Amino acid sequence: MKKKGALILGGILSFFLAIIFTLKHCSHPKFVPLPDFGKIELDQSSYIDENGISFPSEDLKGKILLVNYLSVDCPQSCPLKFNLFKFYIYDQLVENEGFKDVCILSVFLDDHQDLSEKIKDFRSHNNISSKKWKFLIAKEHPFFNVELENGNPLHTKDTVYGFEKNAHVMTLLIDKDFNVRGKYLTPGISKKPGEEPFNPHHAGPEIRRITKEISLLIHEENQ
Repeated sequence: MKKKGALILGGILSFFLAIIFTLKHCSHPKFVPLPDFGKIELDQSSYIDENGISFPSEDLKGKILLVNYLSVDCPQSCPLKFNLFKFYIYDQLVENEGFKDVCILSVFLDDHQDLSEKIKDFRSHNNISSKKWKFLIAKEHPFFNVELENGNPLHTKDTVYGFEKNAHVMTLLIDKDFNVRGKYLTPGISKKPGEEPFNPHHAGPEIRRITKEISLLIHEENQ
């Protein structure tokens, strides 16, 4: 009888130990890194900001970058859902200390002689005061000239939203070694088509994916 009781007790203990082991194992899930879509060959040139001042590409090293295109006509005519992007991405980068190494790099699509002044007005009007969102004056975004898995987005037309190039409606996530780790169709970051009054509840899955994958990349970089 004692032997039978000991066997039962041993079985119960083994059962609970197995549960504890399983819970401990599940509490530390295996980290899966983001995919790598291609490497950007960073040249040694300087980029021109909205003040007409150049800053060397070397200054971008050690940063996690979100790169895309903008227009001074945003949000009315824009290659991304500007207000949602600003609310969910830029505001978080400024307010959250955990995002201190993340910045946005946008090239303006507009072809104006006074583009520099218009960009300054755009920054002021939209209350974008932080240097964490850099505005560039260029013909093309230097970070898009890379072969992604579906080819170079600078060489293909956008057939979904009507922009001249696929690159114009994309945002790329770049790690500190200048590898493309995420790519997003930024007109699709809203649940609602067309232009509508700003509503943070209209955020679609694409904008949430951007914020999630920024956090995953920061976790990966810190490992």
